[in-house]
Amino acid sequence: MNIRRIMAIIFIIAGLVLPFTSFISLASSGNYVYVIPVKDEITPAMAVFLSNEIQKANDLGAKGIIIEITTLGGRVDSALKMTEAIMNSDIEVVVYVQNRAVSAGALITISADKIFMAPGSQIGAAEPRPNDEKTVSFVKAEFGATAEARGRRTDVAEAMVDKNIEIEGLVAKGEILSMKASQAKEFGYADAILDSREDVLEEMGWTDLDIVETEFSFAMRIAQFVTSYEVASLLLSIGTIAIIIELGTQGFGLPGIVGIISFLLYFGGNAIAGYSEWWPLVLFIIGLAMIIAEIFVPGFGVLGIGGIISVIVGIVLSAPDLTQGLLSLTIAVVASIIIIPILFIFISKKTNLFKRVILSEAETVEEGYVNASGNDHLLGKTGKALTTLRPTGTALIDGKRVDVVTDGEYLPNNTDIKVIKVEGARIVVEKK
Repeated sequence: MNIRRIMAIIFIIAGLVLPFTSFISLASSGNYVYVIPVKDEITPAMAVFLSNEIQKANDLGAKGIIIEITTLGGRVDSALKMTEAIMNSDIEVVVYVQNRAVSAGALITISADKIFMAPGSQIGAAEPRPNDEKTVSFVKAEFGATAEARGRRTDVAEAMVDKNIEIEGLVAKGEILSMKASQAKEFGYADAILDSREDVLEEMGWTDLDIVETEFSFAMRIAQFVTSYEVASLLLSIGTIAIIIELGTQGFGLPGIVGIISFLLYFGGNAIAGYSEWWPLVLFIIGLAMIIAEIFVPGFGVLGIGGIISVIVGIVLSAPDLTQGLLSLTIAVVASIIIIPILFIFISKKTNLFKRVILSEAETVEEGYVNASGNDHLLGKTGKALTTLRPTGTALIDGKRVDVVTDGEYLPNNTDIKVIKVEGARIVVEKK
């Protein structure tokens, strides 16, 4: 190998390695400030993002953290997780209110070591929904405790939540407190009013430090969207309806594709957002496979019951919390119960969607059909189900094993049955 080729290899390796070594050098030195944006709605995904970034900054020994916030609020439980992450940080955390820190955003803001506000910004207006006595009392206590922990006036924080609190010169009774930057500074809820991030860095003495910009990634934005209560419920509803339709048709088609995409978005969004791992999806797939097997394999319903339990557990454990999982699942089940019959009534006559699974025309003698099966003699006979009838199966009638069907009734094996109708090769039975 000649010298020129050796030098080329060295330069290639250096080009690949140097960026990583410079990052390692930056991380190990700790001479930088972490800047974390908190924008738009406060959601569980946002809580996971902020908590993870604060933990990274602490693990790498950053000199400080700046949280740049502009939000109209969101979920209180997510705000509580974000507040906990801020207050548990070993390094100093400052919040810079660029525009507004309203509702849940106000709680996040007052948990910081220092608060800076831009001119024209505001903080407060945190009355919860629902605003019943119990909820207001809980949220007010959280605001007051957080303010007290940071050495700020508790009555000001509580007035952001409870309109019954009056503070002379600031808010009258019957009004929810929302403060302009100048008012916040006067009452100790803004350490300074600053025009830009550069002013914040100068105020904190961090101007000579490097800046590490964090970003709410595209994947996290998708996760934030699909894990919201409304969208998660919609995805589960669409997925459930689509899978039921697919199971009732031959082959694999559009309903199956729609169902798979809906469930992948539901489970994938929760996994990316950090609410769960991927194993709930595996549990869901196993449960779905068990339900499909129950349809085709005779038995005592063990597969079906186990499959339903696996599906429910997978869906619920993948959600941000137990309550949201159960509510989303309930909405999906109710929507399926309502929409499936509507689809059957209004669409089946115009499409071939259900014609593959339901015989729409009876081959009766009145219509000119002749029974060539030789089963007329079974009409009125009694027998016993040899397999579970769901609604089809096998029965022993007049000493012969025959394929039978009920009118939709579920009958376990060994049930005494009676033949009530014979239509060609179709033998209809009911419980004796």
